[in-house]
Amino acid sequence: AKKNDESFWRWHCSVVPLVKKEPGKKPRKPQTCSRCQTIMYPGAENSPLNHKKGYCADGVKQVSKDGGDELPAWPQPRGIFSEGRIFHPHPFLSAVQRIY
Repeated sequence: AKKNDESFWRWHCSVVPLVKKEPGKKPRKPQTCSRCQTIMYPGAENSPLNHKKGYCADGVKQVSKDGGDELPAWPQPRGIFSEGRIFHPHPFLSAVQRIY
């Protein structure tokens, strides 16, 4: 081989492709409900085809794996939200007044 000749490296580097030749991104695996094994969101946003939040197709209420939604005392005071989704403005305002 000649000194300062790139032919060796050009030959050996061209054997292994440096870029993937797959067109586009791989599609994500659709989310499935662990209880009823159905695809959770087959339709568009707010579609009636989508899995209901908190309930399976047969109407059984889903429960979280950890057993409950007990909130820690910090950073959110208790009583501002119930069931993790219902907002209570009066306890929120009194907590803000107490803090500030």
